[in-house]
Amino acid sequence: MSSRRVVIAAAGGAAVGLAGLFVTDTFDDALRAVGATPKPLPRPEDTSLMRAVIEDQQRVLAVARGAANEPAVTLLSAQLEQLGATPGTETGAGDLAAALRTASRHRAIDARAAIAPEFAQVLAAMSAGLAQAVTLT
Repeated sequence: MSSRRVVIAAAGGAAVGLAGLFVTDTFDDALRAVGATPKPLPRPEDTSLMRAVIEDQQRVLAVARGAANEPAVTLLSAQLEQLGATPGTETGAGDLAAALRTASRHRAIDARAAIAPEFAQVLAAMSAGLAQAVTLT
């Protein structure tokens, strides 16, 4: 029969081991190794970055609507929908080409700041699409 000290030491060791998996971001890998499927949770940093990206994309969409540039409106609306946002209906004034170039640079910077690799790929693709959209103006 195990003594109380052995049981407490084993439980403490297991707790330290689990804490180490969380701290080193390898808990999901450990779950996959034993055959379990982890539930992905968004990082708070990526969530706040997503909100900022959606807000900026809505601003560029408003400028595209104000310029009555349907191809740019279609592209920006599709990008917003892919991010899970509803495209706005507001119109704005401004230089569409400059807004697209600025948004493209911002998405490239955002892609480097994103933590989740999938989110970084989405932002990089958005950056490339916005850069190409400049030719539509």
